[in-house]
Amino acid sequence: MKGTKLAAILILQAVLVMGVLSHVNADFFPKCCNNCRSFSGVDVCDDAHPQCPKGCSACRVVTPSPHKTFRCADMKSTVDGTCGGPCKKH
Repeated sequence: MKGTKLAAILILQAVLVMGVLSHVNADFFPKCCNNCRSFSGVDVCDDAHPQCPKGCSACRVVTPSPHKTFRCADMKSTVDGTCGGPCKKH
């Protein structure tokens, strides 16, 4: 009986996680990212920008003063946990 309850709970949890990941916000994601986080099959780029990136649907203020910077909180699902390469400095 314990094994059946545990299996049912694990299956329901897996279904819940897959449902959440299927609705990942992927309207904007940069081609390169210097500060990337990967967790639970999702990539998030934490690079700060002077303006909210065009196409970003979930922009957050990182530093309000002296110069306001923004971070796009959009995510993309990933299979291998890589965000792509870092941005090249000119």
